[in-house]
Amino acid sequence: MFDQLKRAFGGDAEQRRANLEAEFARVSAAIEARRETLETLRRNRLHALFPDGAVAGSSGGHYPDLDPINFEEGEQDSWLVSVSTQIIDRFPGGDVLLSQLDRSLRAFSDANHFRVVPGGPYAELLGWRDELLGACDLKAEIPLYLRADGLGAEVVGNAAPFVVLQRGVLDALDPDARRYYLATFLGHVFFGNLRIFSFHRLMSILDKLPSMSGLITRGLGMLPGIGNTISRGFEIARTVNNQLIRRTNLVVGMRQKVICDRLAVLLLEDAEPARRFLTQLAYGSTAGPEVYSLICAQGERLNQQLVNNEIDLHMLSVIGPTAQFAAWRAFQLEEFLEGDTYPRIREGHYVTRARLRDYRQAHKTLEDEINRLVARIAELSQRQAKLAAQLASGDAPEEGELPEQP
Repeated sequence: MFDQLKRAFGGDAEQRRANLEAEFARVSAAIEARRETLETLRRNRLHALFPDGAVAGSSGGHYPDLDPINFEEGEQDSWLVSVSTQIIDRFPGGDVLLSQLDRSLRAFSDANHFRVVPGGPYAELLGWRDELLGACDLKAEIPLYLRADGLGAEVVGNAAPFVVLQRGVLDALDPDARRYYLATFLGHVFFGNLRIFSFHRLMSILDKLPSMSGLITRGLGMLPGIGNTISRGFEIARTVNNQLIRRTNLVVGMRQKVICDRLAVLLLEDAEPARRFLTQLAYGSTAGPEVYSLICAQGERLNQQLVNNEIDLHMLSVIGPTAQFAAWRAFQLEEFLEGDTYPRIREGHYVTRARLRDYRQAHKTLEDEINRLVARIAELSQRQAKLAAQLASGDAPEEGELPEQP
């Protein structure tokens, strides 16, 4: 009885916290070790995938069957995408909810923004859109909208994405920079991860609503028999969303801006529009190359802080979730232009979707090991999030929960 009261009133709080901290450290180390192994396997796979010669038909800024994997080398947080995707896949009723969100966001844009149509204002954007999508061999119909407010541009939706651009930004750019501006957002469609971004948006919306079960029965057309299951899924996802999904949305979203810049330069076959656009973002107006050089130097200093773990990309994203991070993007773009990936892809030496698909079928053991690591990282990451929540709240671990072998 005394021991029960002692535990209830926190008499051994220091020991519980020490156990939690030790377990958190073990899990974090296990995640890092598996993450390093996963990145090594992925790098080895990528090097084996490059063709001996140029891809047929790749010339003049056209890259047939280009796979997004070409841009993934060295991306430190690529594992976040795999982990978060697995979490979303297991979320009950997720596809139905995301489909409803797609329709709602499209209806909202039709109600509030101007849709670009043939023969209307800014109709040239439609022609540029089709050229850019065709250049990266992306077969998709992406509606374009213009917004008049200052909330910025974005790619919206999941299965049926569309692009909302800011008219004030367009008007401040020359035609080539406008094409670049459009290309960076079409790049998000090419690289994907829209399901992750949409799921985070969905959870952010639902977290603001007072009644989850009421929303299910009134607005989403759920079958009554699975309403309770989905409602419980919301409660689980709230915790996960605040930890891993939220981090993925912010960090991967920011990093994807970097690779969208790279893709846009490849499609336009000219880096100058990118430099003018990023200067406009950071400086507020057009300026000469000397200003752009100063912006790149800022970005380089920031990048070194990130490399040294002096600052956290996640924290930067939290401070400014809609910020453009123009200086960091400028430095990253110049690094890409000076490296070997840019000329290699321009010359047609890149991984195609077909080659990647065939490789995965022929190397099933390697793919199974990669998938196994991804699944284990997902499990450990969820445990890490739970331990972090316990440390923050001071809650005791459940009986039998400690220790666990990572």
